[in-house]
Amino acid sequence: MRILDRILGKMEERAYIYVLRQVANPLIKKINSIKEKEVRGFFKVVLDAAERSLWGVVFMAPGELEFKTPLIEQEKTFWGKGMKDKSVFYKQLTKEDIDFWLRKVSLVFISYSYYFYDNAPEVESNQDLGNLINKSYKLYWQRIFDYYNQIFDENINQKEINYYASGLKEDIEKGYTKSGNMEKVFKLTVRDYKIIASELLQNIWREDFYLNEKKESFLGTRIWQVYQQIVQPFLVKLLKM
Repeated sequence: MRILDRILGKMEERAYIYVLRQVANPLIKKINSIKEKEVRGFFKVVLDAAERSLWGVVFMAPGELEFKTPLIEQEKTFWGKGMKDKSVFYKQLTKEDIDFWLRKVSLVFISYSYYFYDNAPEVESNQDLGNLINKSYKLYWQRIFDYYNQIFDENINQKEINYYASGLKEDIEKGYTKSGNMEKVFKLTVRDYKIIASELLQNIWREDFYLNEKKESFLGTRIWQVYQQIVQPFLVKLLKM
C-alpha cells in the first residue's frame, strides 16, 4: 500500500536523521569555533555537501530494477519523486557508516578544491589576485588541512590531497584542460572518483567494487556533481571577495 510505503519511508528518514545528528552535531560545534569567517564558511559548505550527497544516494538513487537500466535513463529519475523501489544503496546506516562518509567525502571535496583554486579562471584573469593566492597558497591550505585534522581528529597532509585528486593534479601539471584535451580530462576525472567510490562501497556497503563497477560509477559521479553544484560555486564567490 502506498500510504504504508510513505509511513515507512518517513520512519527510515527519521532514523537516519537521528543517527546523523549524533555524528554531525559535534563536527558542526568544532566548525563553529573556527575564528576565520571564510574558513568557517568553507567547512560548513563542505560538510553540508557531503551530507547531501549521502542523503541522495541512500534515499533518492534508483532502485534495484531501475539501476539495471542505462545510466542516461537513471539521470531522468535520480532526483525524482515516487520511486517504486528503495534506493539500491539504501541501508540502515550506523554512526560509523555516517562518520566514514562525512570524513572521507569532506576530504575529497577539500582535495578537489585545492586543485580547483590552482586552475580557477578567476585567478588566471586577475594577475594581482593570482599573485596574492600563489604567495600565500600553501600557508592558506595548510590552515585548511590543520582545521580538517582538528574537526575529524585526523592527521592528513599533502599526500592525502594528492591521492584523492591525482587526476586533477595531473591535469594542472600537464595542461590538458587548457589545451582543450577533454577526453584526457574525463579519464582523469573518472580515475579520481573511482578512488573514493571504491572506499565507500567497501567500507559502508561491504561490497567489492571490482564486482560493482556500475555502483562505483554512480557513487563517484554523484559526489563529483555535488562538488560542482555546491562547493565550487562557494569557491568562486570566495575568489571574488
